[in-house]
Amino acid sequence: MNTTTANKRLVIVDGRNVNEVTRILNGDLGTAGIQSATRKAARIIELSVDPIGGPPAESSDGLLYGLIQSGKTSILTVAAAMAADNGFQCILVLTTDNDPLYDQTLERVRVALRGMSVLGKRDWRDPNRFARQVRTAPFAVVCSKNGSMLQGLLDAFKQARAKGLSVLIIDDEADQASLNTNTSRGGQISRINRVITDFRNYFPTNTYLQVTATPQALFLQRPDHSYRPSFTVITEPGKGYVGGEAFFGEDRNKLLRTVDLAKVNQLRATNQPFPSGTVPRGLRRALYTFFVGAASRVIDRPTEGFAFLCHVSMATRDHTYIVGLLDSFKEEVINGFANKTSSSYSELIKGLRDAYTDLSSTEPQLRSFEKIVDQIEFYIQGANIKLVNASSNDEIKLDSVFNLFAGGNKLGRGVTIKNLLVSYYGRNPRTPNADTVLQHARMYGYRQKDLGVTRLFLPQRLADHFESIHQMETALRDLLQQYPDGCFEGLYMSSQWQPTRRNVLDPTSLGFYLAGQSYNPSYPVRDASSKKATDWLDKELKSIGDKEPYQTVSIDRVIELVSRCEADANLGPVQFWNLQAIKSALDILKNLRDENKKPRYVRAYLVVRRDRNLTQPRRETQGIIDSAEYALAPVDSPTLFLYRQNPTSKGEPAVWWPQLRFPVGNYVLAFSFDW
Repeated sequence: MNTTTANKRLVIVDGRNVNEVTRILNGDLGTAGIQSATRKAARIIELSVDPIGGPPAESSDGLLYGLIQSGKTSILTVAAAMAADNGFQCILVLTTDNDPLYDQTLERVRVALRGMSVLGKRDWRDPNRFARQVRTAPFAVVCSKNGSMLQGLLDAFKQARAKGLSVLIIDDEADQASLNTNTSRGGQISRINRVITDFRNYFPTNTYLQVTATPQALFLQRPDHSYRPSFTVITEPGKGYVGGEAFFGEDRNKLLRTVDLAKVNQLRATNQPFPSGTVPRGLRRALYTFFVGAASRVIDRPTEGFAFLCHVSMATRDHTYIVGLLDSFKEEVINGFANKTSSSYSELIKGLRDAYTDLSSTEPQLRSFEKIVDQIEFYIQGANIKLVNASSNDEIKLDSVFNLFAGGNKLGRGVTIKNLLVSYYGRNPRTPNADTVLQHARMYGYRQKDLGVTRLFLPQRLADHFESIHQMETALRDLLQQYPDGCFEGLYMSSQWQPTRRNVLDPTSLGFYLAGQSYNPSYPVRDASSKKATDWLDKELKSIGDKEPYQTVSIDRVIELVSRCEADANLGPVQFWNLQAIKSALDILKNLRDENKKPRYVRAYLVVRRDRNLTQPRRETQGIIDSAEYALAPVDSPTLFLYRQNPTSKGEPAVWWPQLRFPVGNYVLAFSFDW
C-alpha cells in the first residue's frame, strides 16, 4: 500500500476506493491523467484535517482550482475516494441548484464511488433510514445548494445525532451560490451561506473544499474570511484539452468567426415588438458549419451524436423564439433537399459549400463534400432542437446525430456538453462580471480530436472580452503557482470588467491599483527604528546620481527596494501602501504575458533624488514629486521614485520616501485588505 507523509501523518493513496474509481476513470483519463488526478487528490487529503485525530485546532478549508471543463470532477471523485480510504466517514458534495448539473454530478459520483453508498436529495426524507446510513460509514451525500434542501439535510444529520462524523465537504462551483449575497449591504446573512456555515460548525472534524474554475469572488473576500481558501490545489488539464489559448491566443483566428452584433440582437424577441422571424446570416453560417462538421464526424463515428449551442440571452422568451427559428431552419433545409430544382436548394448547397471550404482550412482530412451532403440529407429529419432553461424539461443529451441546444444559464456554469462542435454566443451584459462570462465558455474542454471542425461564432466585441478574460485567468494561475497557499493580495483585471458580482464583496475591504496611477505612503516610518532601512538604501543607491533621469532595473529590484519603505501607521491609516499588496501587484505585472507568451513587462524604472524636505503627511494617491518630474521616466513599465528626505527640525532622521507608479494600460489590480 502506497502512502505519503503530510503533517506527520500517513496518507493512503491507493486504497480500495481509489483503486476502484481510477479503474473506472482510466478509459477517459488514461494513465497520465490518472496519475495527475491521484497526485492532486493526495495533496488535498494531505492538507485536510486528520479524520481520525479529532477536531483540529484551526479550521481546514481550501480550493481545488481548475480550468473550465478540464476534469475537476474527476479529481473531485478521486479525492472523495481517497478521503474514504483515509478515514473520512462522510463525503458531502454540494452542487448547483440546477437540475441538469445536479443529475450529472450525482451520476458521476455514483459511478465513481461504487464501493460506497451515495445518497441523493430524496434519500434523507426518512429519518430512521438515514440514521441507519449514518451508522454504516463511509458514505457520500450529493445535495443541491437550495436553502430548503440544505436545511433538510442538516436537520436529518442532527436528528441522527451525527455530530461526531468526520466530514469532507466538497462545495462544487463554490463561488456561485455559497457566498453571502448580502455582504455588500452588511445585512442579514443569505440563507444558503448561513446553512453551509452551520454545516461547517456542526461537524467539529471537517475540511471544507471549494471547487471552481472562477475563484475571483473567493480571493476578494477579506484575508481572514472563513470563505477565502487557506490553501489552493491547482489542476492542470490533461492531453487533448482545448481552452482559452486555442480560441483567444496567438492563433485565435483559426477557430473564431465574427458576426454582426446587431444581427445577434435580432434573436432577442424581448427587444422587438414584432420579431422578423428570419434567421440572421451569422446564425445561418454557424448552422451550416455545424451540419458539415457533424456529418463529417458521424461517418467515422456512426454511434455518436454532436452538439450545437446557441446562447445569446437570459430571457426565456428569447429562448423560445430562437427554438422557433431553429425549427423553421430545419424545415427549410428539409424542404430544400426535397426539391433539388428550387432556389432554396441552391442556397442550401452554397451555404454548405462555404462552410465546407472554411472547415477545410483547419481539417485537411475532411470527407468529400458530396458524401457529407448525403449524410446531412439523411440525418436532418432526426435533428433534435432542445430548449434548455428554467421553464423546460429538455435534457442535455445527445440522442440524435444533430443536437441543437438553445437556452440561457442552464447552458452555462458547470454543464458539460459532449461533442460540442459549434457555438453561437451573444450574451452582452452592460456591466460584465469576468467570472460569469468565463463560465459561459462551454466550448472549452477535451475536444482536441474535433478541433478541426470546431468553430465559435460571436461578435468582435465579445471576442475581445473573452480574450481579456483569458489573459486575466492566465495571470491568476501564474500567481497561484507562486503562492499555492492562497496568501496573496491581488487579482489582475481588465479595466472594462468587474471581477465578480458586487453583492458578495465587502466594499469597505476592497482596494484597486489603477493603471497609470501613483501610490505613496502617507508618511514613512521616521524614527530610530527606520535608521537601518535608511542606511541600507543609502548603500544600495550610492552609485546613482541625482541628475540621472532614470535607471532601468528589474521588477524584482523594485520589490526589494520597496520592501524597505514602511509606512507610519501612527499618522494615518495604511491602505494602498500595504507592502504585501504592493509586492503581490508587482509580482502580477512581472508574470503577465502578451499574446506571444512573452513577458509584458520586462523592466522597471528607478528614479533617485536626494536633499528633499517633505515633512507633512499626504494622501496615499497625492504623490511626493513635482508634476514635471513625472516625465523623468517612461510610463510603459512600473516606476519607483525614491526621494531622500533630510532630517527635520523636530529631530526626525533622514528617510527615503517612495512613490510607485503603475504602467499605463487597460487594467486594474483588485485587492481585499484588512484596513
